[in-house]
Amino acid sequence: MIRKRNTKFDLNHIASNDTASLFLSNIKSIGAYSLLVTMFALFTMTASITPAQAEIVDLSSPEPVIKFASQDASWLTPPNFERLDRFMHSYLTDCSYDQYGNVIQCYRTDLKMVFSLRVDTQGGIRNVKVIESSGITDIDRWVARRLKSARFKPFLRKGKAVEGRVDIPITFGAQ
Repeated sequence: MIRKRNTKFDLNHIASNDTASLFLSNIKSIGAYSLLVTMFALFTMTASITPAQAEIVDLSSPEPVIKFASQDASWLTPPNFERLDRFMHSYLTDCSYDQYGNVIQCYRTDLKMVFSLRVDTQGGIRNVKVIESSGITDIDRWVARRLKSARFKPFLRKGKAVEGRVDIPITFGAQ
């Protein structure tokens, strides 16, 4: 035995109402908009489920990045550390003060850090990575920005310029 249900949408009993009349006149555009939204959602779900047909391409350099010693590196344009910011000076000297603000004693501190630099075939610094931090993030970033703007003479291997990686130790001391 099969039952049929009446699923006909009937708003005739409220058709005299102005709101219902407005609703009935706009139902066509609402239905079309809903259909478009539904189709877009289905397309998006289908596209996200379907595996992409792509070829894996290795964009890395075919040449390996060669590790060089810091004495093999020669600056074409060295980093500019001459203009130390005010905050840098406060990290380099550690002073004790009395209750009136007078200096009792000052200790000189050195900030030591090591950076790993990736150098391209033209001598430009492509990547700066902190290997050994000074312990002060702001200073590490400050030094990294200045290193990134510097340039090396290209590293040569058998007369040919190659990409290289070099670790540069940097020490700042109070004067």
